[in-house]
Amino acid sequence: MNAPAGIGLQLSATFFFAVMSALVRLVADEIPSGEIVFVRSFVGLVPVLVWLAFRGRLWGAGMGMALATRQPLGHVVRGLVGVSAMWLSFAALAFIPLAEAIAFSYATPLVIVVLAALLLGEVVPAYRWVVLAVGLAGIVLMLWPSFSHAAFGAGQGPLIGAGLALAGAVGAGFAVTQVRHLTRTETSEAIVFYFSVVASLAGLATAPFGWVMPDARVALILAGMGISGGLGQICMTAANRYAPASVVAPLNYATLLWAAGFGIIFLGEWPHPLVALGAAVVVASGLVLIWRERPPGGSMRRGGDGAAGGQGPQAGAADAPAPGRQDFTATAELEEVKYYSSQNRSGNAPASLRCAAADRPRNRAVG
Repeated sequence: MNAPAGIGLQLSATFFFAVMSALVRLVADEIPSGEIVFVRSFVGLVPVLVWLAFRGRLWGAGMGMALATRQPLGHVVRGLVGVSAMWLSFAALAFIPLAEAIAFSYATPLVIVVLAALLLGEVVPAYRWVVLAVGLAGIVLMLWPSFSHAAFGAGQGPLIGAGLALAGAVGAGFAVTQVRHLTRTETSEAIVFYFSVVASLAGLATAPFGWVMPDARVALILAGMGISGGLGQICMTAANRYAPASVVAPLNYATLLWAAGFGIIFLGEWPHPLVALGAAVVVASGLVLIWRERPPGGSMRRGGDGAAGGQGPQAGAADAPAPGRQDFTATAELEEVKYYSSQNRSGNAPASLRCAAADRPRNRAVG
């Protein structure tokens, strides 16, 4: 364990994700969202594949163990839901400031609380419903300026953007719920790899509907977007090897600070005061979930494979992942997948997700 290294890596991850989102914001008015999704998924996979190849997980026995799947259709469903959430979130950046779009993504953990009860049959303690209610109040505060703009004739753009961002957060909640089913039989590497493949193909399928040929400037921005997203993934994964999730998970909210800084300095965007206040309420709700769900001792160590770190970057507990995905996808980035896999292995997952040991592959952590 090396907590300072873990903290540094996690802050680096939030920085790279904020850079990626800022680059999306720069080209959101010029490049169709489907094209951006393709570049993010395809180019962003390159640094991850290089990293996994360095660790011997892309060939021979390592590849077979990592990418074997028992649920091909489940990967397709999870990929389509996740890429839809990604598309909505990227589309929102064409209408609202960068920091506001990221703030809405933090609604995902609140959505998962509801979906865990409705779709997975999990028993949700009363305090989570209280946290959910407080978080929803924060979302209303964030939405208020958008309704005000529309009501006073300032245009529908902010309202459309807020709606897209919130819909993306809801879609991300569905994606995470699907991930929780996949971790019963699938490895972490398989879930991440097949999502990237499905997302790339889904983005590529939009090519006949208005893709544009980017000039040198835009192409460079798109490449930087994909690479920064991949680097963020790697830093996030490494952070959870060096420090417990109770240390690194709250740092995910630093993405909002980076994004606000980038928006103010480079884009001239100042978040509306009510949006900032609402975001603070939503962030506080997520932090309460992280704190309340920590195991005795507060280390949140992950079971199996000797890896430290416990839950993924969004996860505050097996049932209530905490901060929303900085990548706006909340689509199974590596650490979230690893957390649910480890929970299934250790027997700490909700009863609806537990499976017999014979049905579980050795889900080695990719960290």
